[in-house]
Amino acid sequence: MTHWRPIWSFLGAPALAVVLLGVLPSQSFSQDESAGGAGTGEHDFRLYCSNCHGEGGRGDGPKTFGLSEPAPDLTGLSLRNGGVFPRERLQAVIDGRETLKNHGDREMPVWGLWFKMEAEEDLGGAEGDEGTVQRRITALIDFLETLQSP
Repeated sequence: MTHWRPIWSFLGAPALAVVLLGVLPSQSFSQDESAGGAGTGEHDFRLYCSNCHGEGGRGDGPKTFGLSEPAPDLTGLSLRNGGVFPRERLQAVIDGRETLKNHGDREMPVWGLWFKMEAEEDLGGAEGDEGTVQRRITALIDFLETLQSP
């Protein structure tokens, strides 16, 4: 017999805390928004990431008080990676749907799931478009690259 388990039992307490803190916005990404400039990497950063990482990406957002560790300063990603911007690593961390070795507990939302749910909403309940998810993550990474300190 299969027992239904709430999603929080799979995602854990950090995910529940994120939702309770109001980090996850109730707005969805749509094709109309992307045509008007919203839905870009910068827009998604401001909407989804700046609450913890701060407007400038320095880890000083207003929602960091409940985190077990400070949100990382995203302006020094290249510097901390020997001068190379870590695109592949960021892809995996932002998407979050695959377990990362040596990553420990995850307090950051699983944006790959979130973007996929938004794509499903935009498609009227159809399976979310994986291409849309990946384009959004790539655009977000492109924006993060612009924040890098020299």
